[in-house]
Amino acid sequence: MKNSNLRFQLIIFLAFSIPFFSSAQVDATKVFSEEKTVTVTKDIPYRTGDSDSWKLDLAMPKNFAAGIKPALVIVHGGGWAAGSKNVDVYQKMMLAYAQKGYAVINVEYRLTGEAGFPACIEDVKCAVRWLRAHAEELRVDPDRIGAYGHSAGAHLALMLAMTPTIESLEGDGPFKEYSSKVNVVAAGSPPTELGRDVPMAKAEWWPIGYIGKNHPPMFLIQGDSDRIVLPERTRDFVEKMKTAGANIKYLEVEGGHGVAYAEKLEITDPAIEEFLAKYLNPVE
Repeated sequence: MKNSNLRFQLIIFLAFSIPFFSSAQVDATKVFSEEKTVTVTKDIPYRTGDSDSWKLDLAMPKNFAAGIKPALVIVHGGGWAAGSKNVDVYQKMMLAYAQKGYAVINVEYRLTGEAGFPACIEDVKCAVRWLRAHAEELRVDPDRIGAYGHSAGAHLALMLAMTPTIESLEGDGPFKEYSSKVNVVAAGSPPTELGRDVPMAKAEWWPIGYIGKNHPPMFLIQGDSDRIVLPERTRDFVEKMKTAGANIKYLEVEGGHGVAYAEKLEITDPAIEEFLAKYLNPVE
């Protein structure tokens, strides 16, 4: 009798448990299938030659956003003499924006220890031309390419937006039949001028030399206590651009040079995402 009761209880337990476990398994499979995944290809050469710096990383949506999509160009900072696309901040941003439905390239360029100005400008322009040259196979809309950079990277991102027709800055790289222009730019702690009488301060190498209204939408973010990129210079650039009729947005927050990089990200990250999405219209 005791064994019969035990057998009966076991049958009841299994009767109720099997549907529960089966249902849980189906739900878990559904959740797994809906998880967005991305593919990352490292160190793609965007031109051939003697420099190891002519490489980029590419992150792409894998199981979503299969149609034509916008692209984002990430340009690292480091004072033009240091830094790398491999810095954790830029790697994380690359993955995050790929998961938002962008094709993302994270660009390396020659630092000043390898080649003087304007080599860094020439290199990021070549990377954008590479992107446009491969737009069809990557399913990228060549009219929806944005750029983000911080510090020296912000300077280079702004130069992509402001100098698409300046032949002297295009360099000797390939894909000259394609434009190096980006269609929107977000720049954190952006050096718009060097402000010193040194060879690198040539106006044609800096955004301050291209004040005008015929530029893509721009979003500049500045820390109010930045001692490297002085707030008054950024404010002056923004005011001159607004006076000229440019489409420019400005956000100044409490903080230093790390704003929009490692400081105040709870403010700057959503602001950048919203600004880029407004003009690039990603489909997640």
